[in-house]
Amino acid sequence: MASDLMQLGISGLRTSQKQLDVTSHNISNVHTPGYSRQVVDQKAADAQWSGGNYYGSGAYIDSVNRAYDQFAARELTLSTTQLEESNVRQQHMMMLDDFTSKSAVNTVNSMNDFYNSVRSLSDHPNDLGSRQTVLESANQAANSFNNSYETLTNIRRDVNEQLDVTLERVNALGQELAAINTSLQELPDGDKNYDLLDKQRGLINELAKYTKVTVLADKGSLADKVIIGSGDTLVSGVESSQLKMVSGDPDLEDKQIAIVNGNQAKAIKSDHIGGGLGAMLSIRDDVIDKSLDEMGRMAIGFSKQINDLQQSGTDLTGAMGSALFTDVNSPTLLKERVLKPLGSQTDIDVKIDDVNALKAGDYKLTTSFDGTDYSFRLFDPAGNEMKQADGSAYIAATDTLPLEVNVDGLTLTMNTVMGTPPATSQSETVIIQPMRRGAANIGVEMNDPRGLAGHRQTNLVEANPNNTGTAQLSQTSQQTPDALAGTYQIDIINSADLVVGNAGNSGTATFEAISGAAAENAVGNYVITVNAANKLSMADDSGNAVKLIDDTGAEVTELDYPLTTTGNTLTMVASDGSQVSVATLSNGAIDGDEFSLAITTSDKLTVRNTQTNALMDLKDDAGNTVQALAYPLTNVNKEITFANQTAPTLSLTDNGQVGDNFTVTLGRTNAVGGNTNFLAMQQIQHEKTMNEGKSSVIDLFEGLATDIGMQKSNADKNAEVNQLDFDAASERVSNISGVNLDEEAANLMKFQQSYMASSRIMSVAKETFDTLMRTV
Repeated sequence: MASDLMQLGISGLRTSQKQLDVTSHNISNVHTPGYSRQVVDQKAADAQWSGGNYYGSGAYIDSVNRAYDQFAARELTLSTTQLEESNVRQQHMMMLDDFTSKSAVNTVNSMNDFYNSVRSLSDHPNDLGSRQTVLESANQAANSFNNSYETLTNIRRDVNEQLDVTLERVNALGQELAAINTSLQELPDGDKNYDLLDKQRGLINELAKYTKVTVLADKGSLADKVIIGSGDTLVSGVESSQLKMVSGDPDLEDKQIAIVNGNQAKAIKSDHIGGGLGAMLSIRDDVIDKSLDEMGRMAIGFSKQINDLQQSGTDLTGAMGSALFTDVNSPTLLKERVLKPLGSQTDIDVKIDDVNALKAGDYKLTTSFDGTDYSFRLFDPAGNEMKQADGSAYIAATDTLPLEVNVDGLTLTMNTVMGTPPATSQSETVIIQPMRRGAANIGVEMNDPRGLAGHRQTNLVEANPNNTGTAQLSQTSQQTPDALAGTYQIDIINSADLVVGNAGNSGTATFEAISGAAAENAVGNYVITVNAANKLSMADDSGNAVKLIDDTGAEVTELDYPLTTTGNTLTMVASDGSQVSVATLSNGAIDGDEFSLAITTSDKLTVRNTQTNALMDLKDDAGNTVQALAYPLTNVNKEITFANQTAPTLSLTDNGQVGDNFTVTLGRTNAVGGNTNFLAMQQIQHEKTMNEGKSSVIDLFEGLATDIGMQKSNADKNAEVNQLDFDAASERVSNISGVNLDEEAANLMKFQQSYMASSRIMSVAKETFDTLMRTV
């Protein structure tokens, strides 16, 4: 019996010792991150049969388990990813919001300073001091754009460096997880090292800060498979893959995350990687690059509009104005906007035509060659393939280069694609970035303040709003002679054409039609006859007499010949009763002489000086001086040339209607005190010349600042929400797996008492044994 009692005491002592060990271990790791509380599973030993009854044989430790719930752990891992992603995004949005409120707003302020200096100059356009102030303001505006570009590119560079540092830690975590898997596989079957499993879960949770993590348990093994992003394996068994940043193709600056397996590197889709890495990639590609494009679009819109006005006017010396800012379509910039693969022979120019139609973002152009034709696929900044209205390819296939294509205010000129010629079945993709470096490329080209072009010759070209036709009037030359300065009205009219004849007459009289005669109501063919009685009569082609007007103003059927009217003028009575002077007839006709007169009408174009109300002399296609040109104009370019001028001045397209008229004002080449151009430059400050007429240049900044501000606000809210989710998930894990010091202290006392009680049992067993021995 003493022996049984001793065994019971030993079992109690052993179980209490293990309980104390586990409890002490829990207390020691109360502040260890990721530690899961361990629990002893104690059971009663099998009872033994003795003397007709079963007697207990003590207790034993069946197992030691950890308080762990895989669903709560997964929830914590997911909330860790979401929280870190929102926190990283929030941090970077704060930097970008700071950029728009400081660096970028300085750019807007410098643009406004430029407009204000131009406004002051327009009051004193010949003042060299005011002109120098404009140049200094232009330099400040250009420098502000340059500084904004540098600030954004520095932020972008910092993001790439953070990505590199983060990937180093991710790779280290992958190696540590692989090492833990190795240790777990080395354990005997059925054994579990809970501290090692806690360390594994801690590393997974740290990895979840950087990327979305999925853990797949390997059946029959404790070595879990760790998948990141949307399905790329980082750790498989005891092997760990490596992540690294690789240059984009063809955009080398568009660095992407790639997973390395052996000698191959496969790019990971950044859209689904999540965590801090996903946030940094999203900030870089979606926010910073967009900001660079918007600042570039502002710089291009600002400089090109000012340059266009400069080059349409004349400077203080009377010469045509030159560009104030860097030409956005310089040969270097035309090619700089195209990013192509290394070694590519492609040569494409990208010209800025219409700033109003420009869009921010990258275009992608994919070209393939089948041995005969080039085929093209063009993708817009949103990534959608562009199509014609009928669903066909935006750029039609062709076997001939160069090829010009217009898209969103750009002209793409494909001089060479992939070689001359490329190999059959060869294909290539290039990236077109029209706006990306716009803010970096702007600069001031002018250093002489006299070069500012304040005067502009063409002040107004305006069509009558009541015109029924669709003809358009334009100026063909930016610089016209001072002799043409003035305001003109161009009319489309229907007027009479008079053709005379006197073939076969024996006399010497001269019969001439009166140019510009208003004979529209006298259309027809007529014969004028002189008889032996020295009388002149007129008949229509039906032989009916036509009434004539004598020198007293009376209507007669015959006139005395030679004519006694003023200037020997022949005046007839038209069908509507009006009197029309149609021709002149000199002396020298004899009996039987006949003269023919044909009157028709046609559409013509006239130019009238509005100040003198006189018709202007013009040149017809043969170079003759006339006061009316046949309309539609018969020369190739539909041009109007004033008499005594070698070059055309105006152009009027077809499809005008009789009664339509246009007004054009031509200024002098060099007008001292001219400020028309300066006034036009001021208007750019507020005119809606961007975004298809919806925004001014400065409105683009307001839109960018608003967009970044909204994204920052959303990032703040998301961070708050994800923090609450993370706290809730952490609390659930803590409730399940955390160490409660009060509970562990109570257990410590409980198992200490149990240990002492078991020791007492052993003492009693010894005393009993000693008593028995003494009685023997």
